[in-house]
Amino acid sequence: MTQHTSVIIAGGGPAGLILAIELGRRGVPAILLEDDPGPLDFPKANATTSRTMEHFRRLGFSQEIRALGLPRDYPQDIAYFTRYDRQELARVRWPSREQAEALREDSRSRWPTPEPLHRTQQMYIEPVLKRQAERHASLQLRFGWKLVSSESSADGVSVVAEQVATGKRETLRADYLAGCDGPRSVVRESLGIRYGGWSGESRDFMGGRMLAVYFRSPEFYREIGAERAWQYWAMSRGCRGLLIAIDGERFVYHAQLPDGMKGSDELGLDWLFRSVGRKFPLELYGSADWTAGFALVADRYTDAHNRVFLVGDAAHLFTPTGGQGYNTTVDDAANLGWKLAAVCKGWGGRELLTTYEGERKPIGHRNTGFARAMADSIGRIPVPECIEDDSPDGAAARAEIGPKLELHCNTEFDIPGIHFGVFYGTSSIVSHDGTPPPIDDWHRYTPHATPGARAPHLWLDDGVSIFDRFGRDFTLLRVGVGVGTDVQALTDAAAKRGIPLDVLDVPGAEARELYARDYVLIRPDHHVAWRDDALPSDPGALLDRVTGRTAA
Repeated sequence: MTQHTSVIIAGGGPAGLILAIELGRRGVPAILLEDDPGPLDFPKANATTSRTMEHFRRLGFSQEIRALGLPRDYPQDIAYFTRYDRQELARVRWPSREQAEALREDSRSRWPTPEPLHRTQQMYIEPVLKRQAERHASLQLRFGWKLVSSESSADGVSVVAEQVATGKRETLRADYLAGCDGPRSVVRESLGIRYGGWSGESRDFMGGRMLAVYFRSPEFYREIGAERAWQYWAMSRGCRGLLIAIDGERFVYHAQLPDGMKGSDELGLDWLFRSVGRKFPLELYGSADWTAGFALVADRYTDAHNRVFLVGDAAHLFTPTGGQGYNTTVDDAANLGWKLAAVCKGWGGRELLTTYEGERKPIGHRNTGFARAMADSIGRIPVPECIEDDSPDGAAARAEIGPKLELHCNTEFDIPGIHFGVFYGTSSIVSHDGTPPPIDDWHRYTPHATPGARAPHLWLDDGVSIFDRFGRDFTLLRVGVGVGTDVQALTDAAAKRGIPLDVLDVPGAEARELYARDYVLIRPDHHVAWRDDALPSDPGALLDRVTGRTAA
């Protein structure tokens, strides 16, 4: 007998698990297939952006994530050396987790969020996501099962799933399929969708085959004698490397493989010791090859019937400079999750699903473009032959490259616009109010509530973030003179359509200045859907638009 469910999710990494959580918390039946039966055990993504942390906060587990990774007092600096036990070329200081939490950024900060970015490993995050997904009764998590093939039609999807250990196969049917199955996506291949963009780019670093070495060494800090940092860059001729601190004792080191050379543990250790400047005691966990030099975005994010959707690496592939791959993935899943749930629960229209590609594909291009620019910036910085020399020429070379590295570092990491500036202003489910679209500046963000923007953060009088007062799905803010007014016509129209809608009063001059209207409608993903100084004359028409029941 063929099993039927609402949604099949291919892939159990961050894309699949976040999507599953979004569906499960709304009671939508879904089956997740992941061929790897065990947890991730090798380092991958190293940084969680503020926007991703805001999603984790919305889903209820940001503090569990924040407890992972580097110790609370560990500085998150980015430091550049010739070799790690020798000359320090530049250092950009970044607050520790403890310091960042103490800042409690407000709406006037460069980083206006209740959730500072966090440095921790994807291999630590995925078990948390899996535990969160397991809490939801509507979900079946099938780890150790892979999707073999899929077909879609106007009526739904059919997939063949195989249990990896036994070879047992089952046919599953669903209304929708989400391809969260990575860069070699079976789902994308089945749709005949290709990546477009750049691949195989050559650089001195972050361009081509790379080798990652994962190890443990509490002695590392004593060996090099430098202040602790989150990232350590080695910038010598013929010996460039990047070492990232994972939890205070564990590290991952990256070096670029010469053309035609295969990686190995021995080769990785040799380059690591050269970058450090000496051998030192360590416990090696393993090494792995990977490829840098990608800035790829799928030509389409959906099939012709809007039954199949590509999420995360199946839709876009990054060189990891700037740390945008996994974070763009989480934002994809948050966007698609509420829309699929709305349609499956009956209060979202089919037009809602067409907006997934329209909203997220431009962000895929934006973020891969940023990552590519940062790979060019660091990968093409020339390193003089004399940079290690104890000579006037060597000292001059070090003095010249240091400011360049500092400028690059600030350009790559001081990016509030990338974190908070995602804007869906041209989407058909956003009700425009005539405000000019904001400038998309990677390095600057001015809080605003223009329809399509992320709702701006605000600390309320009780010391709680406004985000914590938003409802699970839609939230109507009554701000300024709107506080306490009668919104019965709007709530009745929502109830008639089955649309979950909460109403939140936000008094105070700061809130009115920030949101700039008396009434603001917030989407489930905390983007602004509509705002005005008057309630809509036809509340049903507004709700039909923002839930995809009618086209714009």
